[in-house]
Amino acid sequence: MIEISQVRIYPFETSSFGGHTRAYADIVIGDCLVVKGLRVVEAAGGGLFVAFPAQRARDGRYHDLVVPLNAETREYIRMMVIEAFKRWTPADTPTDR
Repeated sequence: MIEISQVRIYPFETSSFGGHTRAYADIVIGDCLVVKGLRVVEAAGGGLFVAFPAQRARDGRYHDLVVPLNAETREYIRMMVIEAFKRWTPADTPTDR
């Protein structure tokens, strides 16, 4: 199992123009790898989920750039990011990105 040693949250408000993204997040895995660009998204039913980084292809479809290889890892990352988002305060925002 991986160990997430740090979660950085970058919140912003998109609901004023119909957006559902509530924050971006970066995670540090094992103090040796950073994954940038995870998104905290509010679902239509009101819950939160974590979208992994993806890139838009020429055909307009999105392709995942980071893919957890099992459900346990996906759930661990989701839990860590959502918990960090829920307890975020403005003092937590890193100045270096």
